[in-house]
Amino acid sequence: MPLDLTIVTPQGEAFRGPVESVVLPGEAGDFGVLPGHERLLAALREGSLEVRNPNAQRAEISEGFAEVSDDRVVVLVDRCSFEAS
Repeated sequence: MPLDLTIVTPQGEAFRGPVESVVLPGEAGDFGVLPGHERLLAALREGSLEVRNPNAQRAEISEGFAEVSDDRVVVLVDRCSFEAS
């Protein structure tokens, strides 16, 4: 069962879709989220976010927050820019 990842900025949704996992730049270090992860609310630092799915993608994000709940990840940041593939 995939994770439902949503990345939201003040301009709207930067990403929404199913992913195998995501690696986030947490305040205390990078951490990965897989399906079945415990509920979590984490502060994020500026850095690289990695979306792992058949077409792996990387994005640069600003500081913000991530909420993990019920195989769903919501990332709230001021900026999110995906690298060109």
